[in-house]
Amino acid sequence: MRILKEVVPFDEILECYADEHHGWKGYEIGLEYLTSANRRCQGRWTLVLLSDADIANVMLPSHNHPIEVIPASGLSVYEAVQRLKQLPKDRIPDCWERICEIKDRDFSQMHIALEIENGILKHVDGVHRLLAYVLFEKNQEVRAYVAGVMPAS
Repeated sequence: MRILKEVVPFDEILECYADEHHGWKGYEIGLEYLTSANRRCQGRWTLVLLSDADIANVMLPSHNHPIEVIPASGLSVYEAVQRLKQLPKDRIPDCWERICEIKDRDFSQMHIALEIENGILKHVDGVHRLLAYVLFEKNQEVRAYVAGVMPAS
């Protein structure tokens, strides 16, 4: 992970989110996730560039569509993709649709939102993008806004 910008105003994050996601399914809930993360981190955001390994290790929260895709205990993106491959696609059509419609996007030109807690990167917004990234082996660096205090390098 490489820091691109140490201090990012929340307005900049909201503007970027609106530019990239307006009209997409889940837009409103994503705004709620960002706002909640902003409260938790007291407005402290950093822009970073993530490698494949960074993305594979991001922790994802429980996710159901309608069956359990990610259990309540959470999984890393890599572990979640391994689980996703084993699940019947016909039981999670909405989830697969969201992941597949992202397949051809240029991941180097998008942003995800994460938070850092005890040195661990955790999902804030972008679960389907993160799953698609690993599932379709994108192998591009991805920009992420990270809520919280980044550890000194």
